[in-house]
Amino acid sequence: MSNDQRASQLISKSLRHQLDTEEAAEVEANLQQSAGSRRFAKLSKAIEESVSEIAGMAEEGDDSVCPGLSGDAKKRLRSSVRDAILRNSGSTDGTASGVSAPTLITSSGSGSRSGMETRQTGSRFNIVRKLGEGGLGTVWLARDEKLRRTVAIKEMKPAALESEVAWQRFHREAEITGHLEHPGIVPLYQFGLDSETQQPFYAMRFVGKRTLQDAIREHHDRGPCRDKEGLRLHRLLGDFLRVCQAIAYAHSRGVIHRDLKPENVAIDSFGQVTVLDWGLARVLESAEIGTHLLLNESSDDSLLGQTMAGEVVGTPLYMSPEQAAGDLDAIDERTDVYGLGAILFSILTGHAPHERTAEMSESDVRVKTILKAIASGETPRPSDYGSCIPRELESICVRAMERRQYLRFESATELAEAVERWMAGQTNRAGAYETLRMEGRELKNDFGAVVEDLESNVRFASLLPPIQQLIRPDDDNDENIWRDRLATIYTGLLRAKPAFSRIVFSKIEGDEFSEIVRVERHSRDRSTVRKVPKSRLRSGTVNDFIRKAMANQPEEVVSSLVCDPLCEKGETCQEPQLVAGLPVFDDETEELFGVIMIDCDLGSIFDRQLKSTRATGTIMAACDTFHTLMHAEGGRAVEGSGARPVAELHPEFAPAIEALQTDLEYIDDTDQAVYGVRLWLVDRVHGLMYLLKVDEED
Repeated sequence: MSNDQRASQLISKSLRHQLDTEEAAEVEANLQQSAGSRRFAKLSKAIEESVSEIAGMAEEGDDSVCPGLSGDAKKRLRSSVRDAILRNSGSTDGTASGVSAPTLITSSGSGSRSGMETRQTGSRFNIVRKLGEGGLGTVWLARDEKLRRTVAIKEMKPAALESEVAWQRFHREAEITGHLEHPGIVPLYQFGLDSETQQPFYAMRFVGKRTLQDAIREHHDRGPCRDKEGLRLHRLLGDFLRVCQAIAYAHSRGVIHRDLKPENVAIDSFGQVTVLDWGLARVLESAEIGTHLLLNESSDDSLLGQTMAGEVVGTPLYMSPEQAAGDLDAIDERTDVYGLGAILFSILTGHAPHERTAEMSESDVRVKTILKAIASGETPRPSDYGSCIPRELESICVRAMERRQYLRFESATELAEAVERWMAGQTNRAGAYETLRMEGRELKNDFGAVVEDLESNVRFASLLPPIQQLIRPDDDNDENIWRDRLATIYTGLLRAKPAFSRIVFSKIEGDEFSEIVRVERHSRDRSTVRKVPKSRLRSGTVNDFIRKAMANQPEEVVSSLVCDPLCEKGETCQEPQLVAGLPVFDDETEELFGVIMIDCDLGSIFDRQLKSTRATGTIMAACDTFHTLMHAEGGRAVEGSGARPVAELHPEFAPAIEALQTDLEYIDDTDQAVYGVRLWLVDRVHGLMYLLKVDEED
């Protein structure tokens, strides 16, 4: 017998499912080597399909092809039509979803998917409960009694059994899933017909009922803005990356999912992420997996690209513009990139991308309006749903969901890498931001320590013996002697405290003050401390700060930021000093006599702080009028920015300034870039705020 005759006989035998394992292997080898054998196999299959088609026409009551059929004959034909569809599409191994041991159409032991062998199996499943259902099938939780394991079984709904397209799609889903062997894609165990109901089914690993949608809902119910450390978001993004990896693998096999959404991603408690529901997948003609589906040419995408109700394939709330437009020729890997971007959108916002489009549509034209809006509308932006969305991550999402395909990421891998880079940058930035927060708090605490030290020294300066001698001088003592003694002590105090600029003891009479002792640093050489001569002492009208000091009780200090404790501008000055003052009373009469004030040079305080801080970004200190007291970039002071509005120099500090009107701390939950902290002074009205920003390189 010639090789051609032998091949023809084996091909005919294979269509009747009568091959043994060795013959099946021989046919497989012959089909791969001989173009003539492949043409003969295709022709033989077409003949068998025509017979099945005639049987189907007869079943539907077409007497022109088979007149006079009885009811029983029609039932037998119906069963034969279903069997023919399974045979023509290339059945895989399977078992029944009931308790009996069925006869199954299975693959050979070598793993061939061409449906070359028929055998009995003792394996069986016991149905436990329903897990869920879709438009085409129902998913059950079942017990594999042979292997003692829990599995999930998906079977076609009875209502779909009359549709040849539904049968083809169901088998196509099983066939594609069976060929995608990846940890992120649900593994298929068996496929076949239930011996009692004749419903097709397939068994797969049970991955649980929790989906990515459940995890997203939980994250947003807890409040994404309260995810201070970003841990929940990073876990979701980790799951997202595993979805991208699974889809990238499918693309490498030439399979486009076409229905990506959070509900089609299962996650368990141990980090396993599984992509489900490949029923709407498209296989590219050039794909490796396409060679396994060669005999299934009737399952054309133009036919399977529509549901039984005639709707466009996919879920509208997550659908790409080319899917919404029904442009099957435009669907490629970037269609799934859009779907992945839609999942990322849901992670960031808690909503589907086209949810608002659906809400705005009228019910009577709902689907039509939604699809038209998706096909021609602008790309939705995550920030439309809230302000706690990182800007860089939003940019990644928007690029993945660009309406024009050529503007999207080229592949799922490229999208995943962009998200990974953001996560790595966030990790680095989180470390830099944590350092920034620690430094900001240190700056605040250091300034607070300066205020406490200042107030303590004001109390000390008010309790010195020369004070009372100057209030009630003896006739035998010269007032100048006590002035000199007090000035000597104040001079020593200034030399011991480099940040202190001036100490003043003034007498108050009504609304007028007159200085008794003033010791101050030289205006150009701060190392020089001098007592001001009596002829150069000042007098004038008391200002608001002096009035506040006069109103306090003994040893109660008032601290504030003022221009000059003795000038009339008071707190409104844009070049203030830190000043502390308290009232001085006559020990005998207990009447108010005057005030003592010490002021600090803020510049020397800030210079010392800049030398000790580890923060390398932007650091600003501002007063209550939001004018700059200190401005540094990269650890160095910026000249010429003093007294300028903070928002003019750094607009990004505006949210922090607003928050610090009522709060003591501002933490940037969105970009981890800006930190703000406030120190209230003793009067609880005025204070100082530090504003810090992470270096752009971080």
